[in-house]
Amino acid sequence: MRLEKSLSRIAKGTGASIDFTGKWKNELGSIATIAQTGDVVSGQYCSAVSEGGSSTTGVLAGFVDGDLISFVVHWDDFQAITAWVGQLDPKAPTQTINTLCQMTSQAPPGEEWASINAGADYFVRV
Repeated sequence: MRLEKSLSRIAKGTGASIDFTGKWKNELGSIATIAQTGDVVSGQYCSAVSEGGSSTTGVLAGFVDGDLISFVVHWDDFQAITAWVGQLDPKAPTQTINTLCQMTSQAPPGEEWASINAGADYFVRV
């Protein structure tokens, strides 16, 4: 399936800007610290879960369009990259971003597809 084809069914333009600046905590206790300048986000991500049960950090970079956000984290301690895409939930009692995510990590040649993991997270502003 070619996801780009879905662009033909999406409204043109951009949405009213949401400021995502601040700290966001997911259901695992990980913290995304986001700074926003226009439609660009940057910051740091501190994962509460990693190999051995310790935390790990990574540089965060991404984009915002209205209430939509996407960001990527390049992990400091692992040869892995994780990407999240999501939307602010207008019906949540506190500001919540619902996301889908994928992480890819180094894999032996020929096993690249086994290196991609998918999941979902939600982040609440703290």
